[in-house]
Amino acid sequence: MLMMIDSPFYCVVDLVMSEGQPSLGIEIVDKNNQRELFLQGDAAEKFREEVKYLAAQEPDIDDIEAFIESYKPWMQHPVTLH
Repeated sequence: MLMMIDSPFYCVVDLVMSEGQPSLGIEIVDKNNQRELFLQGDAAEKFREEVKYLAAQEPDIDDIEAFIESYKPWMQHPVTLH
């Protein structure tokens, strides 16, 4: 697992089980609302590309959280175990 983002409000993990293996997907957790989103395939790849672009801009925490909040409408699944 690769922790991509861990802020007071959100946690983003890329589920890579071992080096050289494909990722199972990306989990985005809204800590305050206890909701999550799981991205796979093209959606996960698009998210990775957006994170790389954002990182190149040298963002502050507000920029990072604003980016993650753009995915909030799709965070409908309740977090039950974490």
